[in-house]
Amino acid sequence: MMQGMASRPAAELDVSDLVSIIRGDAGESVVVSSILRRSISTGMICLSPRLLKTKEKDKIALMTSLQEISRNVDTLSLTPARRLPQVPAAEAAMRNMGDLMGHFYRTRLDTKQNTGNKTLKQKAIKRQEQFVSWVFDGKKDHVDLIVVSGHSLWFREFFKSYLPKACDHLAKTNKMVNCGCVAFDLYKDSQVIRINPDSVKTIYGGFEAKGKSKKA
Repeated sequence: MMQGMASRPAAELDVSDLVSIIRGDAGESVVVSSILRRSISTGMICLSPRLLKTKEKDKIALMTSLQEISRNVDTLSLTPARRLPQVPAAEAAMRNMGDLMGHFYRTRLDTKQNTGNKTLKQKAIKRQEQFVSWVFDGKKDHVDLIVVSGHSLWFREFFKSYLPKACDHLAKTNKMVNCGCVAFDLYKDSQVIRINPDSVKTIYGGFEAKGKSKKA
């Protein structure tokens, strides 16, 4: 997700440029994640080249607003508000990983935006609005890119909410593939907040289509 007044928009950047920013090799970026451990762990593993070379102040901010949509049990969090989640036992015991995941869980998570498990009153659109409000709170004008580790259903509904209503885009109907990575520009003016449909760019994996992945 590209934003920031000094940024070149994602629509003007090559995939290699976007990867460099995500890896922490160029520009200024921040990383956020859903509070669910599957999102946290996926983000940590995918961003491990970045986390292994950056200082511990480069943290992943956990956000209840990014928690997956649905009432299925696997979309609920057991971690109390503003508490660090425990590293999953199976991941802590992964061969050839040492204490890497445990170290990341202990040192690379920021829990200030974790308000605990979503409530029945917290509708998806309201949590999306909370996230967008955070994006445009005026404190991230120096940031070139926000890296979001989240969930495919949440992202599909986000695209539905913020792509133009007249736009017929694959992102509105098809979920991202597992571990897929997509970049886009999110704009705000005096009247509307919108995703530029021409900016939606597949970095890896893309969107599902009839059981297969399809690039944007």
